[in-house]
Amino acid sequence: MQNSRIKPFTFLIILLLSFILISCSLERKIAKSYVKTKEKKSVLVFFPSELYKSNLKTYQALTDDTLHILDHDSFLMDSSLFLKFINDSLFVAKCRQSMINELGAHGIKVYDSDQIDEFMDLKDSSYVIKLAQMQLEEYVHTEKVESDIDGSYYSGDIDLNAINLNSWFELERNQVPNEKYPVLYSSYFIYDDFEGEFIRSSIYEVVNYRYKLDTMQVADIYNLAELAGRKYAINFYDYLLNIYVQDHLPKNQSPVFYFHYDRRMKSLQTYYYDGFTEIDPKNN
Repeated sequence: MQNSRIKPFTFLIILLLSFILISCSLERKIAKSYVKTKEKKSVLVFFPSELYKSNLKTYQALTDDTLHILDHDSFLMDSSLFLKFINDSLFVAKCRQSMINELGAHGIKVYDSDQIDEFMDLKDSSYVIKLAQMQLEEYVHTEKVESDIDGSYYSGDIDLNAINLNSWFELERNQVPNEKYPVLYSSYFIYDDFEGEFIRSSIYEVVNYRYKLDTMQVADIYNLAELAGRKYAINFYDYLLNIYVQDHLPKNQSPVFYFHYDRRMKSLQTYYYDGFTEIDPKNN
């Protein structure tokens, strides 16, 4: 006759799984209540007036003949392929408007910097979002290509022009001056597109990678501003959603999942890797 007693380890696993399921059910219930609430959410948003730009292609621009130049930053900017054509005000405006539109689509009332008095009159604990710094970097992205041809492995590197947008956010809460939040970091990038394949020469029996490059344009960088603005709004909604979940869990219970709300599908997801990175300890 088999021993029907549950082993301690098996019992521990069952207990742990039960706890996770119960926690998940509670967290999802709290998250749903946040999404479904009829109470209008409000935020005050600040955007920077200046856009920092850095050309990281120093090995291309600074040769032995140019090392004597005193203002390297200015020279690098003049040597850039894209950054020197970007209008700071237009880039920031496109990002800002896209973020405001997406926050509005999530049911959030957005107050601008010239509406501070109106926002303060709300006398509630609405959030203040400050985009402290935006930085555009121009650099070279190396894409590896590889293939197996007739049992032989071939690989190579393709250098592509790339633009990266870094952003740092500060978060505060109206009427709650002692509540501290980490700095929130976000990064999005674009680079040249290409299509190619490995081709074997019938004469020399040499395999080369041939490709056609679709170089990005300045317009693509402005599109990046709009894409980033929309992503910022989505990530902020998710961040505030998860703060709400954490605040409404039983004392000393930490969240198991990080929720993402897909407003188009009207669904909550627990697997989402495009959120903010916290770069400062909380309550530091």
